[in-house]
Amino acid sequence: MTGFAKDLLVWFQEHGRKNLPWQSSPPDIYHVWLSEIMLQQTQVATVVDYFINFIANFPTLVELANADEEDVLASWAGLGYYSRARNLHKSAKIVLSEYRGIFPTSYSELISLPGIGRSTAGAILSLACNQSQPILDGNVKRVLSRYHRVAGHYSDSKVLKELWRLAKYHTPSRQNANYTQAIMDLGATICVPHKPLCPRCPVSRHCKASLCNDQASFPQKKARTARPEKSLAFLAYRNDKGEIYLAKRPNKGVWGGLWSFEECEDSETAITAAIKEHNLEASIISSLPKFKHSFTHYHLWIRPIIINSPNLEKNYHNINKLALGVPAPVKKIISMLDSLNSVESNE
Repeated sequence: MTGFAKDLLVWFQEHGRKNLPWQSSPPDIYHVWLSEIMLQQTQVATVVDYFINFIANFPTLVELANADEEDVLASWAGLGYYSRARNLHKSAKIVLSEYRGIFPTSYSELISLPGIGRSTAGAILSLACNQSQPILDGNVKRVLSRYHRVAGHYSDSKVLKELWRLAKYHTPSRQNANYTQAIMDLGATICVPHKPLCPRCPVSRHCKASLCNDQASFPQKKARTARPEKSLAFLAYRNDKGEIYLAKRPNKGVWGGLWSFEECEDSETAITAAIKEHNLEASIISSLPKFKHSFTHYHLWIRPIIINSPNLEKNYHNINKLALGVPAPVKKIISMLDSLNSVESNE
């Protein structure tokens, strides 16, 4: 066992996180798997409530496998990266049909499931089965990049290969679950992206970046390119009952499989044409303030437009009884509409 691993394990006993809702004794592999999928590109503080709600709706893998995709997406709505939820559902079905509902515990079988990559497979097997498997999530990349002062950004295949080598080198053959949780906790609470808390770090005395006082330079940053901006109008149709129109999006692409407002180019011509196509009797009531929603590769400016759309009911939904999965910006607009309805009813 390396000195790095020993120091981490000692630190973990006193400072590691041991009361997260997916942690139990003995570990529940279903809970570990779900948490690891949710934690992909999402912070613990955000995941906790979603995890609790998801487990309440789907207490077991079998219940998840037998659930309707709409219900799964509804429980996921707001977490983003919705392909994770669809892959989770697909994997549950595979485990039920091919493994009789018993989650596989071999690396080769696990990594073949949709949505499970090398690091996620390692984390599941380490945390749930105490197997000696390396992981390399964002926190671990940062810790190892600083500790070994690894030059270059991990988007470079050579840098990534070196980080995997180091991850494997430090992964112990015993106490693996504790080690895996410890290195993730270190990156999440001490070796943070900005202003790392080096005086409290259990491995700082041998950390090359700390010794050189250039922690802020590692991991080395990827060359930034300005994200383009797009503008769309979201058409919030309301019928005579005050219900709103929502359409199911294709499974592929942004917000795949979720329900959303109709959208079009944010121009008078495009908006007029879209409204006429939807309902010849429709008319614009008002336009709400624009707001920005950012994706990994671009920023989206959204202008919600409230439209009176009489005499239509198909795909119109009561916003107070909505049980569909909707993207975060749609949820935000629905909240705006709900506030407006409250104002109108009090006038």
